[in-house]
Amino acid sequence: MTTSAPPTVVIPATPSSREILVRLFPGVKPPPSLLAPGRVPNCGPEATAALLKALRITTSGAMSFSTSSVSTIHHLLAIYALGASAPVINAAYEDTHLDHLRVAFVAPNKVTTTDDTFTDYLGNDHYYNAYLDYFHRVVLQPGVNISDILEKYIFSSHYNVRMPKQGTEQPKMLHRFLEILIHPIIHVGYGAEFGIMGLIAEGLAWTSVHAAGATTPITRLLFTQRTTPISELEKQEPEWMPKAGSRLRTLRILTLMLRDPRFFGNRTLDKHEFAAMLESHGEIFVKYGELWDCQIETQEDLEARMEELIWAATLMYGVGSWDGNEAEYRADFFTAHIVTSVLFIPTICAYLSRESQRKLLRAHFLTSITWWVVRGRPSFALKDFTSRPLPPVPNVPSSKYSNTLPGTLPTPATCALSSTTPYAGNANPWYAILADALVHPNEHLCKVHREAGFVLESLSKDGVDVNPEYGYLDGSVFLRTAWLTASALGWVTHGEENTGAWNYQEFQKAALEELELMKGQGRA
Repeated sequence: MTTSAPPTVVIPATPSSREILVRLFPGVKPPPSLLAPGRVPNCGPEATAALLKALRITTSGAMSFSTSSVSTIHHLLAIYALGASAPVINAAYEDTHLDHLRVAFVAPNKVTTTDDTFTDYLGNDHYYNAYLDYFHRVVLQPGVNISDILEKYIFSSHYNVRMPKQGTEQPKMLHRFLEILIHPIIHVGYGAEFGIMGLIAEGLAWTSVHAAGATTPITRLLFTQRTTPISELEKQEPEWMPKAGSRLRTLRILTLMLRDPRFFGNRTLDKHEFAAMLESHGEIFVKYGELWDCQIETQEDLEARMEELIWAATLMYGVGSWDGNEAEYRADFFTAHIVTSVLFIPTICAYLSRESQRKLLRAHFLTSITWWVVRGRPSFALKDFTSRPLPPVPNVPSSKYSNTLPGTLPTPATCALSSTTPYAGNANPWYAILADALVHPNEHLCKVHREAGFVLESLSKDGVDVNPEYGYLDGSVFLRTAWLTASALGWVTHGEENTGAWNYQEFQKAALEELELMKGQGRA
């Protein structure tokens, strides 16, 4: 979500007391499920103390909850999970984020959110602190637990579509949960993973102030019936399209979408085209979303459906960002968020009923395919992508990125295993990748690497087992994706500068133009 300018009259918020902060951020708990991403051991209790201190300062009410503060929190939690020491956590906070944080302000007219007024200011980030105070009260109630909170405020009918309508807007909380680059689910996901109620409250408050309907038609898919006539575009449906009621796997759905001429070729849409696309193509996306066979009756069903989602996400970003061995790796910023959010699906599902698990997975898939189309609907050249040698084996000289680390590397002793091969100096490329992510100043790199490195542990099948059309899809895709992303962003542990080379394309241009306009009008 692009954070709007503060209101004309700003009243600074009162920071939460130390007692309240300790209750909201009491400590760090282990993951709630074996399928949740693992953690790398850190250097002792000082790392946890540094993390909690930074979280309490950033989220105490003294700092505004903005895109910058969210990036700060997510960065610190990601590197903590990857084993960062206290000095690294402190440096990430003080050197990378501290000067970007904004002072928090109370809601206009000192509005207080209650059960009765919950829908009154949804989608308006000026009222974030009112929703935060509300959810602080919720999470601090005696005996409350994460499962009950999520089931009520994200997945229940009452907090999605109320009939008759109450207030100015339908709640649409699951819709908001995956809106605008899928940030709210990431924030709540961290809270669920680490067992930190303060993060749950913040994530739900941020969910509340996200606009519903900006980037994905989730409510239409899961909670409402169609009320509009069939459009001319829908009437152009290809003859090969499966009949209504068909149930397919995610990778098969991606194959069909690549063939569908009703989309935009491989053109990347700009920010201002997004709303028009949802208007013209919304029901087409809903139909593709309905095709997914996402029935979940057992734990085995859940694991199989999560695997499908993980493979699809990794294809959209990892392979979809690749234009050939000699080309720049695009490291698409928007599809990267499909990857960094899917990391939390196993964690959140550990707290949910089967029906809510189904809703979450279907909502995430619908959001993912929408962003994928907006970013040009790149195809998946899997045969070529997987034909290159894996790091650290050198690739062909014409390759844009080397499979060996830059700079002068240590010479292994002759007694080292595989001492005459590249593996002696880089026995497991993941160590170099994750070490670089720990100290890289770009806060998104560590999140991409964490997904690529740790979801692999939970997969039981290669892509070919999920869909025979993807015969070249195997676990090496995760390493290849992480290596290319690290190479594109710069190996800072080996002397390269941070390139910041995420691909924003037209979205960045439109956002900058909008910011300049706001500055000219005195609104930013």
